[in-house]
Amino acid sequence: MTQKEIEKQNFILWYSLYATEKELEIARTNNREILDRLLKEYAEEVDKVNRTRHLYERIIQSKSKKTQGFDATLKINCFSR
Repeated sequence: MTQKEIEKQNFILWYSLYATEKELEIARTNNREILDRLLKEYAEEVDKVNRTRHLYERIIQSKSKKTQGFDATLKINCFSR
C-alpha cells in the first residue's frame, strides 16, 4: 500500500466515521487548506461512505419498528354449473 493510499484510507475513515463536530471545527480552523484539498480529492469516496452509512441506519431503524401483521389468506369461491 502506497503512502497516498494510506492517506486516502485514513482521511475517509476519519472524516466519514470517527471525526466529531469539535474535531471537524478544529480542522477547519487550523488546517483549512489541507482539509479542503482532501475533501476535494476524496469527495466521491466520502460521499459513498456517507450514503452507505445512511442506508444502514435506515435499515436498522426500520427493523427496530414493529410491523403490523395481516392475514393474506386467499378465498376462492367455486360455483359449479
